[in-house]
Amino acid sequence: MTLRPTGIAGLDEILGGFSKPSTILIAGTAGVGKTMFVLDSISSVAEDESTLYIPITTRQVRRADFADTFPFMHESIAVHPIDRISAERDPLSALIDIGNAVASSGADRVAIDPITPLGSAFPEQEQHRFIGTLDSMAHEWGVITLVTGELTASEIHTSVVSHFMDGVLYLSYEESEKHVLRNLRIFKTPNIAGNQALSNIYAFNISAGGVRVFPYLKGGAAHPDLSVRVPTGIRELDGMLEGGIPETYSMMIAGSPGTGKTIFGLQFANESLENDRPAVIVSFNESPDQLIAEAMRLGWDLQGYAENGMLRFVYPSEQVSSDEHLWQIRDAVESIGAGSVVFDGITDMKTVFCGSVNVREYIYSLIRYLKYRKITSLFTSEIENVFSFGIPDAGTSFLVDGIVSLRYIKKESGLRKLLMILKMRGTDHDRRIKEYAITNHGINIMEWAD
Repeated sequence: MTLRPTGIAGLDEILGGFSKPSTILIAGTAGVGKTMFVLDSISSVAEDESTLYIPITTRQVRRADFADTFPFMHESIAVHPIDRISAERDPLSALIDIGNAVASSGADRVAIDPITPLGSAFPEQEQHRFIGTLDSMAHEWGVITLVTGELTASEIHTSVVSHFMDGVLYLSYEESEKHVLRNLRIFKTPNIAGNQALSNIYAFNISAGGVRVFPYLKGGAAHPDLSVRVPTGIRELDGMLEGGIPETYSMMIAGSPGTGKTIFGLQFANESLENDRPAVIVSFNESPDQLIAEAMRLGWDLQGYAENGMLRFVYPSEQVSSDEHLWQIRDAVESIGAGSVVFDGITDMKTVFCGSVNVREYIYSLIRYLKYRKITSLFTSEIENVFSFGIPDAGTSFLVDGIVSLRYIKKESGLRKLLMILKMRGTDHDRRIKEYAITNHGINIMEWAD
């Protein structure tokens, strides 16, 4: 038994691949993407494997019909349609037909779509015998056989089909006000590598290019060298932090609107880029063009770094799931080997995520991943109280290694800005309140005369 690619983007990281030979059931109710899933799987490997698609359908179809509906479908896939009404009336003849089609095609990977109508009219004992025969035939073929089945989640445990399959993947969806959230759950897998995924639910999406599954981000304990510091770009703040942010640490800038949180982040990103550390900027309210223009006003040419591949932006132009957004950050980070990440707007996250999101779990997963990649990060978060050194939401503030709190103070001459480092793990940081100003060259910190 060997492992072959699943052909589904992201799924190999979860399962390790499909065993050959094996029979894999792709189950779910109508409209969840079962046909798209199996066609994407066989299309993605069609350059290296001989593939066969067997649709069991009630209408006359040509290969061109599938190519029009599924533009990613590889031209080398052999198509052998079977009439559904005839198959339901005489499933044994349909089974022989399927066997002959597989034998004549010499396929390495076969998709039967769907399998549940075959033998459905038999008594339960006969259904067991029929599906058992199909399973035996599939293993004798020595191929990877993907079959689809219209089943609910509760039916998976009692279905005759799922009983005989080596692997069972269940697709489902949830409808929100404007979007559909798609989920994949692994009920059964023949691969030891995939056993750890049995209790997990993974998001996936469907696009014109096919199916993409979003694995969980890898994470692990970081063992930082506290003597290695990453400068923030603000000389006075680095002095308050014993030279900068400890490498791989995460720092949060928390303040009310207008206190300059985004500028702190841009200054950190620019400093990293000037020190040849590729950077990723994640934003929600301000587009990359807006951030580039703001940085240029302060004398920082982020456009140039973006053009030469040192800087990537992650900015959702439409609502996405939280899992997909994490994947977008991962893709940006790993595509340029980022050493620094700016995450501008923890409090703005929910405005772009479709469906419910657990902010604490999201930030925890992201920080663990960034530490695993040895990346130093700066997050911004909004607090409501304008005139006190507030701590952001307790659900996320304890996850970061350091917090710098910003606030306003009323003076006769108007509003002034103050900052204070509330915490920085592993650092004997300055605990004094400092005044700061936003200048034409970024943040300038000075002594505060109370």
